[in-house]
Amino acid sequence: MNRFDPFGLFERLVPAQRLHMIIRIAALMVVFGFLVLRVRQYHDFLFKPLWLAETLLFIILLIAFAVRRDPVDRSRGVVEIVIPLIGAVLPFGLLTTSPSSWLTGSDALLRAVFCWMTLATAFTAWSMWVLRHSFSITVEARALVTKGPYRFVRHPVYLGEILAAAAVVVWRWSLVNVALFALFVTIQLFRARWEECKLEKIFPDYNEFTGRSWWFWKKPGS
Repeated sequence: MNRFDPFGLFERLVPAQRLHMIIRIAALMVVFGFLVLRVRQYHDFLFKPLWLAETLLFIILLIAFAVRRDPVDRSRGVVEIVIPLIGAVLPFGLLTTSPSSWLTGSDALLRAVFCWMTLATAFTAWSMWVLRHSFSITVEARALVTKGPYRFVRHPVYLGEILAAAAVVVWRWSLVNVALFALFVTIQLFRARWEECKLEKIFPDYNEFTGRSWWFWKKPGS
């Protein structure tokens, strides 16, 4: 599984720094496309604060890909590349089912779920803004981030994404979505552990940081 290394393969033909630039440009083009789509969907959103939070998230994601540093330890293998990419696209699969009729019939319940989704997305956006110079989808080490929401939770981006995805499952309830959500959470939890292993290897101060912060729901060792 660790033999899967497309970056290393192309690195034989193109310098690493140029490869990082190509990946950055490609990512910027993809995110910009999503941002344009989200802007055009303004009138389709029943709850405008949610549209604002999601649009802000795409803007921050665009900035993150533009300003992030090159990795000091890049991703290699299926575990560090393919599985995180699968996890990144899984939440989009939750939108393929129809909204729950029992929820759409109640304006109060629908607004409550949209508020939940908005707060979770806003928390993700804040976390991603703090992380922006070190942001990566695959398992990589760039620079250690310990401020903002990272003072309290070691993986606030993943936590925000999980909470937002849970709201989508409630909004579009189905057994398929429950299965997708379970797979998404599983991938995010493993992804968090894989990242921690890499960060512990690269940054000596990371162990001190993990000793005074929470993972997702409990302190390490508790």
